[in-house]
Amino acid sequence: MCSPRFLRFVSLAALLLLSVAANAGAHGYSGAIGHPGPYVPLCSRRIVFSASYLADLQAERGPGYLFTIENHTARPIRLAEPVPSSAHWYARVGNKWLWRASSGSGGALVDAVNKNGPLFAYRPSSASADPRYMTVPAHGKVQWTSGENDNPALAYQPSCSHCNYPGERDYKAVFAYAYLPPAGQRVKGLLSCGLRTNLVDMPPKPHTK
Repeated sequence: MCSPRFLRFVSLAALLLLSVAANAGAHGYSGAIGHPGPYVPLCSRRIVFSASYLADLQAERGPGYLFTIENHTARPIRLAEPVPSSAHWYARVGNKWLWRASSGSGGALVDAVNKNGPLFAYRPSSASADPRYMTVPAHGKVQWTSGENDNPALAYQPSCSHCNYPGERDYKAVFAYAYLPPAGQRVKGLLSCGLRTNLVDMPPKPHTK
């Protein structure tokens, strides 16, 4: 006969799996449980994606970010816009940074414990909506600024007061990109691996009553 402690453990494990599956489906990471994918490996250190917070991008656009992609390979690379394709928010509790929320599609870690592992990728269901592409030249880099008015994935998410971590103080974000073309479609030079930035400083969270 199973002990009450074992049954509680099984119940908690089931709830955790359901939570992960719901979160994956909500952000375009379909099939995260049972049939993982689609996913791509994290790019090597020869392709670097970084970001920094801009307190005032423009008066009418509010706060935003400066993004940089450095291509240290011998070939140009192409990325489907928008870049980044997702944002992942973290809150500091004590000395730890804990995941808080995500928005957008493509770029979530398949294994949250392995920060160098594969990323879930966004794949359109049809080729009818062909995206625009950003090209980064061989041994070159591209820089641009963007805010949530330009890219909805950049909208500041951790604002839910009833799901705060006790003791959370400030926030950082990781911005990510992971894209695959529709099945059967090929795009010359399209980046076939995923990118994640450094932890990026965020504005102070408004106090809630």
